[in-house]
Amino acid sequence: MARTLLLGLGNPLMGDDGIGLAALAQLLAQHELPPEVEVMDGGTWGMNLLPVIESHRQVVLLDAINTGVAPGSLVELGRDGLPRYFQHKLSPHQIDLREVL
Repeated sequence: MARTLLLGLGNPLMGDDGIGLAALAQLLAQHELPPEVEVMDGGTWGMNLLPVIESHRQVVLLDAINTGVAPGSLVELGRDGLPRYFQHKLSPHQIDLREVL
């Protein structure tokens, strides 16, 4: 079992909401990841992601969120930084990451 999950999120049909998937594709095109990292296109899977997330020790999420900084800025949030962004729905998905986590 892979210890770390690199999870691209978003919906390319929603414009910038597809940035998580674009970032994942770019990362894979430019880097070879170690075998202990599993890569997954989470798209708009919603609650179907729960067992996948639970089966990994660490999860790295690639997604678009509104942080108030310039569009396209890289923002790194740790576990403690996530709750503040879950106060409001982050995505147009019917069930988003907030509900999954």
